[in-house]
Amino acid sequence: MGGPVPWPPVSTPLTTAPRPEPEPPPRPRRTQSERRATTRRALLEATSACLVEHGYAGTSTTLICQHAGVSQGALFKHFPTKAQLLGATAEHQYDQLTEHFLVRFDRLGHASGPGASPGDRVGQAVGLLWEVFQSDQFAASLELEVAARTDPTLQALLGPVLTRHARRVRRLAVALFPDNAGQERYDRTIDLVLEVMVGMAISRIADPDPVHYRLLLAHVTDLARDAFTPGGTR
Repeated sequence: MGGPVPWPPVSTPLTTAPRPEPEPPPRPRRTQSERRATTRRALLEATSACLVEHGYAGTSTTLICQHAGVSQGALFKHFPTKAQLLGATAEHQYDQLTEHFLVRFDRLGHASGPGASPGDRVGQAVGLLWEVFQSDQFAASLELEVAARTDPTLQALLGPVLTRHARRVRRLAVALFPDNAGQERYDRTIDLVLEVMVGMAISRIADPDPVHYRLLLAHVTDLARDAFTPGGTR
């Protein structure tokens, strides 16, 4: 039946077996402080999310633990009381809101280019600030402030947080618009803009009329331009 069959058969050429991929080096084990920081951040993020979604009244430690994927015991190791957790969450929220504002303002600055007038930059800053005050995170922080009215423990924890945040906002305004910094009218205008926006944010919850707030925002922006630009120019 013909000659000898070649070996190996010509139809099945020899192939070299692929070498196994080298195993990645083992990840270094996290330190105890790193694990604690991760758990703490997860609890703060979960509490913030619960406040946004369920409000102050609907935010329980059980719900927070479910969102964070940790036990009640782990929660109370980091925050012995719920009030302490809420106070730390408020500070975490304000940190994130400030970071959001800075990132957005920086992007707008690059988009506008070096030719943007001081008045344009003031208008951008006030508009971005109103975005922050309309956010769900800020609404959640307002709920904590209202709850603190009848909760002396929470009030004592929130007070220093709000004071630090207000000082940081004023320092930020000086850094962004240094030309007239230190003038009494300038400093008072910063306080006025912040207080007006808090009131607008509260009113907007029950009366979300966009035209009304657009007109108010335009007026607040004009006041800020007069105070924040050299000589009150726009």
